[in-house]
Amino acid sequence: MDNNAGQLELWPLQPDGQYSDWTADLDLAIGAIDIGESWSAAARGEYDERWAASLQAMARIWTGRSGTLYIRFAHEFNGTWYPWSVTAADNQSFIAAWQRFRALQLQHFPAARLVFTPNSETPGDQGFDWRTLFPGSQYVDLISIPYFNAWPYAATVDEFWDRAVSVDAFGAPRGIQAHIEFARSVGLPFAVSEWGPNARFGDAPVFMEQMNQFFREHAGGGPGQLLYEVLFNVPIDGNAFGLMPTTNAPLAASRYQELW
Repeated sequence: MDNNAGQLELWPLQPDGQYSDWTADLDLAIGAIDIGESWSAAARGEYDERWAASLQAMARIWTGRSGTLYIRFAHEFNGTWYPWSVTAADNQSFIAAWQRFRALQLQHFPAARLVFTPNSETPGDQGFDWRTLFPGSQYVDLISIPYFNAWPYAATVDEFWDRAVSVDAFGAPRGIQAHIEFARSVGLPFAVSEWGPNARFGDAPVFMEQMNQFFREHAGGGPGQLLYEVLFNVPIDGNAFGLMPTTNAPLAASRYQELW
């Protein structure tokens, strides 16, 4: 739900939506601000009314469902591709706005869980350490990242782990192992909210094997443990990410079916 209308309408959860009768846990990304809006205005509370209405709608729609709704607010904020992308100058405004959203979430939908999701790496031209945007553990229930087999692509176990432990130019986590260690350091569980192969780079079953091993070794709900993972099985960019029903990465798809 990556625009203002989506925040309010929540189409996938409505009676005619894809998840209308879903009762298990669900990860819902709702964006944050839209084109023409700003983090400074958000910090002043100018979008509180919309955010409150969104949370009230979620709570109403989710009533009676047994699963937990995980709200992925302002996901990939340290990237450059969404209207809510953060710059170095937005640092304090972003934190203040996040804390406002957290207060609204606890007021209107306390049963939900709020997910802090940086992109797994910050583009160099952003010029900041994304950890400076962390609002504090009391304002977050869960740390998550997206993680795809690209930038760099891993075709071997060594390549997978070289990336897994890597950090960026500011020392901030870049690889999945570094990210889960950050989650542990702030006392929060971890999730991988989008992940999968990228067939534009290659077809590597070893990536699926290592992700499966990582997930199993770290599974749990405590600090620095993996609470959930979501395969990004979406046929976009020439079906670079899809594994089923059709795929451009048949070896990875086959390995996924065997392991999961």
